[in-house]
Amino acid sequence: MEDTVAKPSGLSKLLNTIIRPSEQMEELIEEPTYGIAINAVHRYQITVRRQVVSFHDAVAAADGLKKGEQQILNLNYVQPELREKIKDFLCGVKHISEGDWVELGENVYLLTPASAYVELAESENSQTRAMN
Repeated sequence: MEDTVAKPSGLSKLLNTIIRPSEQMEELIEEPTYGIAINAVHRYQITVRRQVVSFHDAVAAADGLKKGEQQILNLNYVQPELREKIKDFLCGVKHISEGDWVELGENVYLLTPASAYVELAESENSQTRAMN
């Protein structure tokens, strides 16, 4: 008849390390250790659309946003009438996806999915102006 020996769990090893007297620590260090390698790199996608020139580009940005990709759009090259239509369309897409819409510059926008956190940091110049 064979005896089976249960390997101690990570929690029990930790508790034994805390509870064991210091003279038994050398034995603990000699025991094999088991670990899990965790890859901490999280990749995500940001699409920069430097020259949006048609409504087709806006639809591509909306599809990317629905997939969870952040979108940076430059609408400076679009006719003013079409620019307003694109902004209205993307504002609706942003609303449905519960994302954020941030104006980065004149006619340049950041659209993010709901999973993204956008923090707007104040520059030193704007803080100085606010204090005066």
